[in-house]
Amino acid sequence: MDAVTIPTGPAEHPILDYAALLRQGIAELERLAGDQWTDFNAHDPGITLLDSICYALTDLGYRTFHSIPDLLAEAGPDAELDLFTPAEVLTTAAVTLDDLRRVVLDVPGVKNAWIENVALATPKLLSDAATKTVTVDVGQTPSMTSEAVNPTGLWRVLVEKSDLEDVDTSTLRRAVAQRLHANRPLCEDFDDIVVLDPMPVAVIASIEIGETENGNTVLLGILERVGALISPAVGFMSLDQALAAGMSIDQAFEGPALGRGFVDVATLPAAERRVALHTSDVIQEIMAVPGVRAVRTISLARAGGTTQEAWSLPLDSSGAARLDLDASKLELVKDRRPVAVDAAAVANAYRETARQARLFPLLPRASRDLIPTPGRFRDVTAYLPLQTELPRVYGIGAGALPDTAGPARQAKANQLRAFMTLFDQLLANEYSQLGELGSLFSAATGSSRTYVGHLVGRSDTDLAPILAPDFSETDLPDMLEEPVDAAERRNRFLNHLLARFAETVTDDPLATNAVLPAMVAKPDELSTRLLDAKRQFLNDMPRLGSARGTGLNYLAGKAPAALADRVRLRLGLPADAATRFLVVEHILLRALPEDGINAMPLLEAASRADPWSSQLSFVIPETLRPLQKLIERVTREETPAHLVAYLVWLDATGFAAFAAAHDDLLEALRRHRLADQLGADPGPPAAAGAP
Repeated sequence: MDAVTIPTGPAEHPILDYAALLRQGIAELERLAGDQWTDFNAHDPGITLLDSICYALTDLGYRTFHSIPDLLAEAGPDAELDLFTPAEVLTTAAVTLDDLRRVVLDVPGVKNAWIENVALATPKLLSDAATKTVTVDVGQTPSMTSEAVNPTGLWRVLVEKSDLEDVDTSTLRRAVAQRLHANRPLCEDFDDIVVLDPMPVAVIASIEIGETENGNTVLLGILERVGALISPAVGFMSLDQALAAGMSIDQAFEGPALGRGFVDVATLPAAERRVALHTSDVIQEIMAVPGVRAVRTISLARAGGTTQEAWSLPLDSSGAARLDLDASKLELVKDRRPVAVDAAAVANAYRETARQARLFPLLPRASRDLIPTPGRFRDVTAYLPLQTELPRVYGIGAGALPDTAGPARQAKANQLRAFMTLFDQLLANEYSQLGELGSLFSAATGSSRTYVGHLVGRSDTDLAPILAPDFSETDLPDMLEEPVDAAERRNRFLNHLLARFAETVTDDPLATNAVLPAMVAKPDELSTRLLDAKRQFLNDMPRLGSARGTGLNYLAGKAPAALADRVRLRLGLPADAATRFLVVEHILLRALPEDGINAMPLLEAASRADPWSSQLSFVIPETLRPLQKLIERVTREETPAHLVAYLVWLDATGFAAFAAAHDDLLEALRRHRLADQLGADPGPPAAAGAP
């Protein structure tokens, strides 16, 4: 253990250097009063006062240099501090196909998953350039100007069920759907979710092993390697394991936050979907087992089938291959003689080993996130007035003067006490301000005050001649800060917090042009509304930051999407019916397979052949028309670059009708997914989208 020593070098900061502060103070006295004051030695009463002030400043500096967690601890254990952990603000909702795959892999009961592009949507669609119509292809004879329409951004999800977890197939499918729709990228959708049927594969082989090898041990090694080849699993790691494997913090927290931890990227290449199983690959895995000398004969077969393949076994796209222990026949030989093995014991050991190696439970938060250590409460606001530190001969401390002191002596003491009170109050305010660091850097709803203070000596009866009798602690805030200045400074603090996430809330345009008078009555209400918008943005930062490219989760009946909230808050608009607008993803307006589809046009006067792919519309009420230029800029900045965004303005009647129809559409989509695709009871209608 290193010895604890007191450093002898220069102080970390000038405020911690008592001697330097004293020298600077004396230099100022010489400059200001050198003609009248020539004795600057330690016995001079003025220098004694300067000593006390310098000491108080060094104490303030010492407390200022406490660690940030300690300073924030002054706000109390239940304070709402906007200090999010890496798993909350560095992660994102699914953006890429790899992200979507990881989201599915994180669902309990899933062993592997693949995301495939849907090349041909159902039902088939036709676009006629001459009539500018889009219709469902029901077998009619297409015209010379017709062409097939295949919307992009539709995905088919294939799920391999784990054989180590007892999860019902329908339950697993619903759980996967819920996770996927909570991460559905904007203007994309899931055409189908398929839980693959097991496809048992048998391996028939004769294998020669070394003379001194244990047959059970070698057979177990063969089963483990061949089983991993036929049905590979994706591994997960805790945060400590990920960092030990060489991941940086940025790499570990890239992509969605997962309950099982962090995907072991080294296991991903081997876990890709196979279309065939080659005998040569199986031989290579067997030969890698310690103790194996040669593979004498080998063939592959479907369990229960009669055909054995010597070179390659095709795998069906509708199933997930899996090693069948019962149907496989692995003969071990030593010097051409069969080796007796306990097949049942080896099979049980294989299953137990697989359970330990491939069963990844949900990890506690401490194993998948960096949890900051709570700070220590230091009571940095405690302040002892300078008057109590002076020698009693000065006569200004509590009880320093005897009862026999005359009026003239008491008046002199009060005069010095009043002089020192100015310094005491300034220093006490600084100590109090330091203790308010947590509230200054918080988006919690509360007072907009940014300057705080503590009234010194109010309980000291000796200060009665100094302070007005009716002056109290409640009078101090108005002396420190005007309400208008407080709101402006609080806005700046919130701007700083937003800037730490590279976010901004637009300066209120309503402060200069009086638009939307029904929403805003007074200028101070504008400032308050801006404060509310910034606080909402900061409090919801994990969702607004991670899901900025995520569509609304219509499967859960939740609205609006993070994109709509981001635009609204950046405009500084409250969440009420007067400012509601809609984000409509065109991909959700496509035709769904239903009975009774006919050849009537789905769309007339279509602006393009494919009006669904990578397109969305902001449907905005006319009441917000005065903010059109600002809305155009903010929506352009917030919409992902690969999407085309339109702005549609509707009057009050048209917007109300459209909003009701849009809510009905989302409810229909929810019920269609739950009933037709997931086989679940859709239940009562979900609540309409929130404003």
